[in-house]
Amino acid sequence: MQIKKRFYAAFLVVLLTVSSLLIFICINMLSTSHTNPRIPIPDDAKWMIRLDAESYIKKEIYNTLFTEKDDAFIQQLKDLYEQNTNIDSKKKSLQIDFQEDAVIYGLERDGKNFLVIAVQTRNSAVFNEHISEYCKSNQIGRAQGHDAIFISQVSGKKSSKKELEGYLAKLVQAPVIELRKAAPEKNEFIALDVKKLPANSGFSSIKLSIQHQDRSINLDGSITYPKKLSTPMKFGLKPKGVYVYSRLIPEKLPDTLLNFLPDGLTTFKDIQAFALDFSGTYLEDTKDSMPNNYGFLLVPTMNLIIQTKSSCDVRELWSAFPKSVQGTNLSLNFGNTIYHLKQLSPNTYFIGVDPGAIIPYNGNEILSINGNLEKITKVYGGVFVTAVIENLGPVKLFNEFLKSTEFVQLKVGKKQGTSYSLQGQIKFKAEKHPLHEMTKMAFGMIQFAEQYSQMY
Repeated sequence: MQIKKRFYAAFLVVLLTVSSLLIFICINMLSTSHTNPRIPIPDDAKWMIRLDAESYIKKEIYNTLFTEKDDAFIQQLKDLYEQNTNIDSKKKSLQIDFQEDAVIYGLERDGKNFLVIAVQTRNSAVFNEHISEYCKSNQIGRAQGHDAIFISQVSGKKSSKKELEGYLAKLVQAPVIELRKAAPEKNEFIALDVKKLPANSGFSSIKLSIQHQDRSINLDGSITYPKKLSTPMKFGLKPKGVYVYSRLIPEKLPDTLLNFLPDGLTTFKDIQAFALDFSGTYLEDTKDSMPNNYGFLLVPTMNLIIQTKSSCDVRELWSAFPKSVQGTNLSLNFGNTIYHLKQLSPNTYFIGVDPGAIIPYNGNEILSINGNLEKITKVYGGVFVTAVIENLGPVKLFNEFLKSTEFVQLKVGKKQGTSYSLQGQIKFKAEKHPLHEMTKMAFGMIQFAEQYSQMY
């Protein structure tokens, strides 16, 4: 009996070992391609994203099966697969080669905006035969050689089938561009190149490489900011939440950052530089003439230093608030949140919950972000309301992703002319794996979107 048990145990160990080796070999058969992709892309493409699906899939399969052993997520994938294969069971394979990179780019033609996906196919005839099964009335696709192009119109007057065919014919014949990949050890899985950003963004272009390591997502790139930078601030803050210091000021940032300030105070919103330490949002009772968001006044739990282009006086800022929130010694009482206002220099002021957080600063940074990402979606207030908000599908998924992270670091430094280098890192907790956490959030969002679309 003992011999039989030992034989069974030994057989089980051998079986598991062989199974693991077979799976490991299968994963590594997806040997990461280091060849630079060559894709037909027109010169006037507005932005472009290159996806190294192979690198992502290879790492995520290993994480799911060996590291995380996430049975719940595996079941989620199974359910999603069965649901889609039952619905789309008549659709044939397009023979897409997932060992080659996919490229997505944006294009404008005749006042219309298009999303274009360029992939490699193992069989262009099969792709051309079956692509119509995947296309809606605003979509079209075609393969020529190994290059396959799929077009989807996203805005503008609806194109006719003939117009779509004309756009597609020109795209297939576009110049072939070789896209340079990062060194293999960097594990780059997304490369972003935006050639022309909206004028109100403040930036004119951005290039970004997104890379994965065992416990981090790394960012490496550059941005172009044509405006002249202001002088550095002489004050900073002791960080407790997510800390942001910036001399890069997009056009819409002041209204976003200071939307709780009364209207008409242009001097206080004419920002040159700022330092912000953000720890969440408090749901306060509404106040006279203050913004009303679904029955609440959303008050950031923060400390904020603003440097303006012209001189400003915080007493003028304080007096512009309703009498119902004005407190003593230039304070603003919103209920649970009390702001203190303080003049730091003729064109610099503080508004926040803790004046003791103000510190001298003599650095020359352009932009830096660091801190705990969990803080950015933290909501304080009524227990019932905050519980409802935090358990909403997308919010809950995003919160779970943020909780898996340990900290974020991002820094923009001088490079050359109006171009600035950008480096960053999102560090994950010891027991978490970046790609797996991203995949769980993405699949959760897809399922939520499908459920929502079925409801409406």
